[in-house]
Amino acid sequence: MARIRHRGVSRAAAWVAAFIGVALIAVACSSPPPSVAPSVAPTVVPSPSLHLGSSATVQDVFNGLGRAGLHITANTAMTGQDGSDVVRKIFATYLGWPFDVTEYRSAAALAKVTKWAAGDAPGRGEPPVAIAGSNILITWGPKTEAGKPRIPDAQQIDGLRDLVAALDLMLSPLKARTVVPVSLTAAAGTSPAP
Repeated sequence: MARIRHRGVSRAAAWVAAFIGVALIAVACSSPPPSVAPSVAPTVVPSPSLHLGSSATVQDVFNGLGRAGLHITANTAMTGQDGSDVVRKIFATYLGWPFDVTEYRSAAALAKVTKWAAGDAPGRGEPPVAIAGSNILITWGPKTEAGKPRIPDAQQIDGLRDLVAALDLMLSPLKARTVVPVSLTAAAGTSPAP
C-alpha cells in the first residue's frame, strides 16, 4: 500500500508541475508585446578632416602616408640649421627609390624654393618627382647628374598615384613637377589628368 501511495504522490506532483508549466506559458503568451522604444534619429559624427593645414609637420605627413597604406621606410631624419627655412627632413625609401619629406617654416618659405610651375618636367640633377603642398615638399627618386631624371616603372607609377591621392587629402592644393603626368585635384588648378 505504501507503494501505491508513493506512485499516487508522484503522479500528482507530476500533474501539478505540468499544470504550473502550462499556466506559465499561457501567461507569457497572453501578455502584451513589449513596448517599442521611441525612434531617435542617429547622431551624425563628421569624419575627422585629414587636411593638415599650413603648419604641417613631417611626422604628421609621414604618419598620414602610413595610415593611407603606403609602405615607406624611414631611414634617418635631420633638423634644419639655425636661421634656415627647413624645420625638419625625413629621409626614407618608397618602392626602391629615395623618398624625402621636408618641412618648411611656412608655405611662403617653401614657395621660395619651389619656383617651378606645376606640370613642369624636372631637369638634370633633380629627382623624377617633386610634390609641394602647404609647407611640405616631397621629393622621390634618384637624382642623376647626367641626362634626364629616371622614369618610374609600372609599380612606381601606381605608387605615385597612391602617393598623390594620400597627399591630396592632407596638403591640397598640391603642385607637382614629375617626369610622368599626374592628376591633381581640380581645385588646385595644376597638372591636367594624364
